[in-house]
Amino acid sequence: MKNTLLTISLLLLTKLAACAVVDLGTTTDHTPYDRFLSPVKDVFNGMHGEGASMDKVQSAMRTGRSFRYAHSEPYLPATPQETASKHTGDCKDKALWLMDQLQDPSARFVIGKMTRGAKLSHAWVMWQHDGQWWILDCTMLSRPIAADKVSANEYVPLYSYSRSTAFRHSDKAGLTADVAGTKQSPVAETKATKALKSIKATRLAAN
Repeated sequence: MKNTLLTISLLLLTKLAACAVVDLGTTTDHTPYDRFLSPVKDVFNGMHGEGASMDKVQSAMRTGRSFRYAHSEPYLPATPQETASKHTGDCKDKALWLMDQLQDPSARFVIGKMTRGAKLSHAWVMWQHDGQWWILDCTMLSRPIAADKVSANEYVPLYSYSRSTAFRHSDKAGLTADVAGTKQSPVAETKATKALKSIKATRLAAN
């Protein structure tokens, strides 16, 4: 009996340890992606809402998830209008379209890694609702994920952007400066990478 209780306790502790404390980053004056983010700044400057409901977020994510995936410019996101008119975009295009749909100043545009150590970067939205942060990734998922329930090795932010502030999220984030100048490593998911990671994303969505 003692051994069974000990085993259960260890499993619970392991599961808790695997969940990340939400990394909100530290402010920074510049990032490697600044010169590509004029569409992101335009969306923030045009926001007029005070906050989005969970129903609105879930509906927008289902719509964004239905858009066809296609890689565009390596670092410059398409405008939300372009993404909506084509019903097509890559991760950064869909993330920016989603932010425009939400019109919520608490949202952040995030550039990071879907899994720690991944060669390609990924883009998604961080959104705060009722005091909790959520990961919104309509490239891979059709519903939000609670950020504090995700493994520390998944959805690893490197840089994020709010209306007035840029944030740095890792002591290794500076390494992405080289990536930002290399066309062979775009801030987007390729079709092959998307297919391989969809299995992991499906598991996350079910939790």
